[in-house]
Amino acid sequence: MGTYRVDVDIPAEDWANITKFYDVLIFNTGHWWGPDKFPKETPLVFYRGGKPIEPPLGIFDGLKVVLKSMSSYIEREVPSTTMKLWRTQSPRHFDGGEWDHNGSCLSKRLLEEHELDSWFDPRFGGVNKEARLVNSVIQEALVGTDIQLLNLTYMSEFRADAHPAIWLGKKDAVAVWGQDCMHWCLPGVPDTWVDILAARILHYFKQGEG
Repeated sequence: MGTYRVDVDIPAEDWANITKFYDVLIFNTGHWWGPDKFPKETPLVFYRGGKPIEPPLGIFDGLKVVLKSMSSYIEREVPSTTMKLWRTQSPRHFDGGEWDHNGSCLSKRLLEEHELDSWFDPRFGGVNKEARLVNSVIQEALVGTDIQLLNLTYMSEFRADAHPAIWLGKKDAVAVWGQDCMHWCLPGVPDTWVDILAARILHYFKQGEG
């Protein structure tokens, strides 16, 4: 079936070549770092110095190495005056199974705070654990750097009501299009993310003026 090569020490050209141009850089990763995206039949194979890392790394151990390498590159190559943010994961709200195993999100209500761990905490092994798993790896990689964490996950976990599945607006739309419990309705939650981001940027540069 084949494999997918990941060079942990070679940054992607589309962002590595512009590190000194922008005043604000926002990084994110995570959506594709799941065992369901790259099963054992078609795994990610991690390379360093042009050679496969031995012993082979699992997907989350590989992610740790990639993020450490990436954060080190950012610290080394991006000017200290540049505002550097790393956005956390957007949570999903599948209930009763994964997207391809009859998972649904037909809730019209916000989750209560006491419900969040049962939905998202990896210790409970639920289908929505991926965001917190990836976030923990990101937070670990950013320790000791000047890259700020932009945590949008927690506020979004409450919004089980804000995905398209329940609001498609057409009769039998869910049966036709399936359950979209990952993307967000617009206007909606992402607009709040933008408001928070704008406030963070303004605060950062006002501090610099002072």
